[in-house]
Amino acid sequence: PFGYSVTDAFFISNDKGKGLQTSLKQVAEHADRLGPKQLQLFNDLFADDIENGLLDNDEHWIKWKFKHVPASMAETLLNEIVLRVRLIAGDLEFKGGKGGNAKQSIVEYATNLDYLVYGDTLKVKSSLENVIATVFKGADSISMAKRGDYHYFVPTTTGSHTLTLRGRTIEEQYTFIVLPAQIANRTQKAFITYFEGAPSTLELGTVISGGRVSCNCDSAATYSNSTLRFTPARDGWCTLQLRGANGILLLNDSVYVQPTPRPYFKVKGLVTGDKLPAGTSELALEAFHPSVPADYQVASITYEKLSASNGDETIESSTLDLADYQGAVWIKKVVAKAGDQTFESDQNFLITIEP
Repeated sequence: PFGYSVTDAFFISNDKGKGLQTSLKQVAEHADRLGPKQLQLFNDLFADDIENGLLDNDEHWIKWKFKHVPASMAETLLNEIVLRVRLIAGDLEFKGGKGGNAKQSIVEYATNLDYLVYGDTLKVKSSLENVIATVFKGADSISMAKRGDYHYFVPTTTGSHTLTLRGRTIEEQYTFIVLPAQIANRTQKAFITYFEGAPSTLELGTVISGGRVSCNCDSAATYSNSTLRFTPARDGWCTLQLRGANGILLLNDSVYVQPTPRPYFKVKGLVTGDKLPAGTSELALEAFHPSVPADYQVASITYEKLSASNGDETIESSTLDLADYQGAVWIKKVVAKAGDQTFESDQNFLITIEP
C-alpha cells in the first residue's frame, strides 16, 4: 500500500490514466450539455485538475495526479473522483419517497432523476424485489428496462416525464425533465468562430438519428450523420433547433456568427514579387482569407496601363486582358463580394510584364 511503482505502472506505463482522463473529459461535456450551472459545478470541483491539464490533449495531468503516488493514496484519489462525478451527474441516495414511509423507499440509488439531456440514461436501483418501473410522458407510458438491481430508461422525447415505481404495498412517483441536446465538444473547442457566408458544421454530442432543422440564419440547413451543416446568411446570434418526426424538440442551442472579414487580394502567377512572365496574356486577381472558407468573388478591377495613354479603366471581371502588352500595370482598386457584402481593397499593385 505504501509503494508507488504499481501506481506508476498502472496509470502511466499501462496507459490506464489515459482512459480515466478521456472519461473525465466526457463528464465535462455532459456537464456542459446540462447547462451553465452543472458546467460551473464541474469547473469548481475539478479546478486544480483543469489547471494542471485535465482537459488538454497531453499526459501532464496523469503524471501530476498519479506519478509516484502510494497505492493506498491512489485508491483514495480515485474514490474522490468518483464522488465528484456523482455530484455532477446528480446521483442521489434515498431515505424515502413520495407515497412511501420514511424508513423504506423503493428507490435506493438513482442517476439523472432530476434532469437529463436527450440521449442520456436514467438509472434507478430499487431496494425491493419485483418492482414495476414505468415512465409516463403525457398519455404515453414506457416500461423501464431491468438488468440486475437497476432499471434503465433512455428518453426519446424531451420535456417533463414522470417515473412511477410500484411495489407490493408501496408506490412512489418522481418527476424529471429531459432537456434538448446541445452542441458538443465546447470544452475541447473553447473558441469556435463562425462567419457570415462561410459553410459551417456542428457535431452533436448526443446521437440523434434524424430530424428537421430550423435555423434562423440559414433556411437550407441540413442534419445527417450526427452533423448539422449550415451557411450563416447574416451575423449575430444564430439559433439552431432540431425536431424529431413527432415535432419534439431534440436540440436547442445557438452560436454567434461574426461578419465576414475583409479578404486579402493577390495576383496569380507572379514570377517574383511584382513580375509576370513574358507572353502573359491575362492578369488574374484572387480574393481570399486564410482562416475563413467564405466564397469571395472579385467583381471589378480599376487599373492603368502605364505604357499606354488610356488612363484609369475599370473592368467588371477578375482578369485583365494583357494580350500584346508589355510594361507596367497599376492595379489601383479591386472590389470583391461575398454574399450580400462588398469589400474594397486597401492595397494596390504595380505589376510588370517581363519583356
